[in-house]
Amino acid sequence: MTRIAPAMLLLSVLAAAPADGSTLFLRGADQGPWLAADKELHFAGSLAIAASIRVEGRDRATAVAATMGIGLLKEAYDATIKPRRLGRGASWKDLAADLAGALAGVALLRAIER
Repeated sequence: MTRIAPAMLLLSVLAAAPADGSTLFLRGADQGPWLAADKELHFAGSLAIAASIRVEGRDRATAVAATMGIGLLKEAYDATIKPRRLGRGASWKDLAADLAGALAGVALLRAIER
């Protein structure tokens, strides 16, 4: 994965607008609290993905970038394809939890490797 791929992915996600003209991201109040179970799942999943990528021998930057790419794809799904009855819209808080989990996964493997 090149270093520019995550940026291109982010741009494509941000450029994708829901067909009904609604906003791409949920309002802050609709994203739930920072410590909601959903955010914990994003954190744990991203930690596991990033740590797994590091175990496979990839560098830290690749592990974080690939993990964030997966998180961006998940938020693109939430914003565009997810059924309305389940609450369509991407969440900045989910992306923040993904980033925190990815960094924690990389840090965990670094601590184990020492």
